[in-house]
Amino acid sequence: MKTLTFYLLAPFAFALVFSSCSDSSTETPSDENDNETKTEQKTESDSETDTENKDKAIISLDEDGNQVITRVETKEDGTKVERTVPATAEELREIAEEGVLLKDETIPPVEIEIPEEKMVEAEDNYNFHEYKNLNSLLSTYVSSSGHVNYAGIKANKSKLDEILKEFESNYPGSGWSSAQKLTYWINAYNIYTIKLIVDNFPTSSITKITAKPWHKKFIQLGGQTYSLNQIENDVIRKRFNEPRIHFALNCASESCPILLNRAYTPGSVYGQMTTQTKRFLNDTSKNTYGKKEVQISQIFQWYEEDFTKGGKTVFDFINKYRTDQLDKQKITYKEYSWDLND
Repeated sequence: MKTLTFYLLAPFAFALVFSSCSDSSTETPSDENDNETKTEQKTESDSETDTENKDKAIISLDEDGNQVITRVETKEDGTKVERTVPATAEELREIAEEGVLLKDETIPPVEIEIPEEKMVEAEDNYNFHEYKNLNSLLSTYVSSSGHVNYAGIKANKSKLDEILKEFESNYPGSGWSSAQKLTYWINAYNIYTIKLIVDNFPTSSITKITAKPWHKKFIQLGGQTYSLNQIENDVIRKRFNEPRIHFALNCASESCPILLNRAYTPGSVYGQMTTQTKRFLNDTSKNTYGKKEVQISQIFQWYEEDFTKGGKTVFDFINKYRTDQLDKQKITYKEYSWDLND
């Protein structure tokens, strides 16, 4: 545990002594001395009390990776109450500013403790779970329709390498929330798919790289070597029981769900997956719906068990995300295009 120490400016009480309305407007020298002595004694006493009752503030990270402030407040009766609230940028700035401005070292410091394994860099307020660098790369080289500028990424490969190092250095731990873990693996699958293409670019298809590109073990994470197939099937599908992931993972091909041009984040991942699912189901290049027959993506054939758990049907899943409901139409599957999504 590392501790950062800031000084919080304590409020000081000032005693104001007013003469009674019935007293004379003039005072004797002895009266003035007595009043000054009483004022000084009260001020010193109040300052000591305020110093003793100073609240302790602890900044930490909640399960979603957000900064929170926990204050241990002392009530008038001496009881202590702990209160945790989200840390706003203004509060953090005030703590830092007060720490710089305060010169009176007689006031004890307030310790702000941050877990070492989740240490936040003070200079740029770095938080891996925000995926800022990944978001920047995706928004720069991926269009809103999901087409990827692989040539552009290859020309700026150092940026890609920097992002991959972030994933290598931030492997999911026991303190991570389920949303943080799911987000990590979705983003990892997509960024390492990009790496596979970039390392072999130019190519017209991921299937031209090797006969089984998804079984190629090249992903170094947490001291293990993964393939894309292992991330999808052994990690994501096995651990999260979430069929919408099939519309968040991108296989670098035209018939795949489009690659989102921004990173998935823990606070938005479920909403992002829902949006991707709706978009895919309503994309007529991926699925077409008729009164007697529907042609849907082979994804529903390959991963049928994910969409039919609990006695559900594929139609039950599709109807959940479409306005026009399916009933007893005949199901056929569209031919899958493995052409590169560039």
